[in-house]
Amino acid sequence: MIARVVFALFFSVFTFKTLAGPSFSLSWPTPNPAFALGMGYSSFIQKTGPDKEFSSGAFGCVRNNGYKFHEGVDLFPVKRTADGHAVDEIFASMSGVIRHINHKSSHSAYGKYVVVEHPQLSPSLYSLYAHLSLISPRLKIGSFVEVATSIGKMGNSSSFKIPLSRSHLHFEIGLRLTDDFQSWFNKKSFKTPNRHGNYSGFNLVGIDPLPFFAEYQKKSFSTVLEYFKSLPVRAKLKVQTNKIPDFVKRYPELCPNFKENFKTWDCSFGPFGIPLRLETSLVSNPNDQKIKFVSFDLGGEAKPCRRLAIKKGNSLIPAEQLQTYLDLLFGF
Repeated sequence: MIARVVFALFFSVFTFKTLAGPSFSLSWPTPNPAFALGMGYSSFIQKTGPDKEFSSGAFGCVRNNGYKFHEGVDLFPVKRTADGHAVDEIFASMSGVIRHINHKSSHSAYGKYVVVEHPQLSPSLYSLYAHLSLISPRLKIGSFVEVATSIGKMGNSSSFKIPLSRSHLHFEIGLRLTDDFQSWFNKKSFKTPNRHGNYSGFNLVGIDPLPFFAEYQKKSFSTVLEYFKSLPVRAKLKVQTNKIPDFVKRYPELCPNFKENFKTWDCSFGPFGIPLRLETSLVSNPNDQKIKFVSFDLGGEAKPCRRLAIKKGNSLIPAEQLQTYLDLLFGF
């Protein structure tokens, strides 16, 4: 009974519900109330090793001296068993539909993980919960989960070894690039099969969860679209193709002013290459390259990982990661 009362107190702290501002409910995915209380990284972020900074478990170019990207945030447990196993329950950050469940640790660097899609949002988002020790047996593909519903327990599962002492939740929020991920995958020389359909990490593009939660608490936006409009545009490209990406149908809010008989796409990409806006254009130049930079923010290239552009002669061309996103979006 005491444990239930304590949990209820924590629940009221880390579940953010407002009377004005955001039009949806958002819950912190672990029982740790530190973020909601405005505490620093050391109170909730799992660093990658005892000699590493806590920022190594945050989002962005935080690994390998800035050369390796981390798509989400790593959150440590607040309670363990006597032999060191994490026992924190993991909660759905928003109401949504279960889209993917991976029960076999060896099948993914995410280990045992769950992907929830949130179709009630505008645009809809996915959230991902990885390295779980246990996935709730109630969860089924296509089933609906309410915000703050338990979906499993924190752990250290993965296709590679994560020490028990570094058990944590890897948590992501973002967009899905294509409904036909397998076609792109088949063109590559991967040594293992795609066991995750359209919910492979290659097909998921994240935003930093911490600013998203912080701005939610401040009531800075009412819809996800408003939040996306607040993100800086790092690159604008003109793409000469009349293919219509399924991304347009999935996220019409990010693809306004659609015109028939268009010739090109004007594409805006945000931090680390997340697509923020795709617009059709009737204007094209046959002498232009198929993919052409219109503008580029060098300020977004301060760290070496996930660079969006490479200089070739006097021109800019997409760096490897941005080219992958373009390939997935347009089926190149």
